[in-house]
Amino acid sequence: MNYQDFLANGGAPVMSSLDKDRAQILVVESDATTRNTFKQTLASLGYPSVWDAPNHAMALQKLAERPITHVIFEAKKSTMPASEFLTAVLACDEKIIALPSSSEPSVDDVFNLLVIGARGFIVKPFAGDTLDSSIAMATKGEPLSEAILYAKNRNEALVSLAMSNLDRLAQTMKQARQFETAQRELGKKVMGFKRAVELAKTFAQGGEEKLAQAILDFCLERQNGPATRLGRLRKRLGDRKGVKVPRPTEAANSSNKETSATEDQAQDQADGSADASALPNS
Repeated sequence: MNYQDFLANGGAPVMSSLDKDRAQILVVESDATTRNTFKQTLASLGYPSVWDAPNHAMALQKLAERPITHVIFEAKKSTMPASEFLTAVLACDEKIIALPSSSEPSVDDVFNLLVIGARGFIVKPFAGDTLDSSIAMATKGEPLSEAILYAKNRNEALVSLAMSNLDRLAQTMKQARQFETAQRELGKKVMGFKRAVELAKTFAQGGEEKLAQAILDFCLERQNGPATRLGRLRKRLGDRKGVKVPRPTEAANSSNKETSATEDQAQDQADGSADASALPNS
């Protein structure tokens, strides 16, 4: 299958008419013209319930007055830093879909908002279809990986996010050869991978050259790790406990190396069902 086939097999997430009727959107924007553009565009897209606030403090007041499902907020300081505002929003209700908006999406602040819990971002100025797809992806797409939280630097986080989405896509492609349920998931997995790649291109530190180096480092590190799934699980468990988890005994005689390797693989397969439930997922 090619990329267009994937899109035809489910495509990008969309907000149905019922989804839009249920959405309660709060727009936080200091510029009156941009704020009105948001409201008019959302109304034309079929979102009937839209409120607005000119700054973050007033937005928090409105959050206390009514239930809100989505917050589109300016990714720069007004009455408080945007990061402080987002933290307060998610403290009120962690289920709120928060989308920062910015005319400079590559700035550090936007990426930090993704780390805190934003579900995407909106580039200003925006087109109606772009705004609609951003809301749909944030609402129905897969959340950003926790790899962003634990990576040692931003590029490593972005590459890890893209590669984990690629792994999920590859696994779904394999399953789709046999299962109809997996076929229906292909489009969603493609869009998840595409979203991760776009994030990497937008927020990479040092430009495309540094991002390419981070991809190379990530792939080399993965290549040098244990080859089998159970092997990776054994290594992770051993590293976590500070001990080496023993593998099946290997023959000392070099002439029996091939036989020993075959037995090791067979043991890995036999151990898989018993060990997998007790060890963390790879």
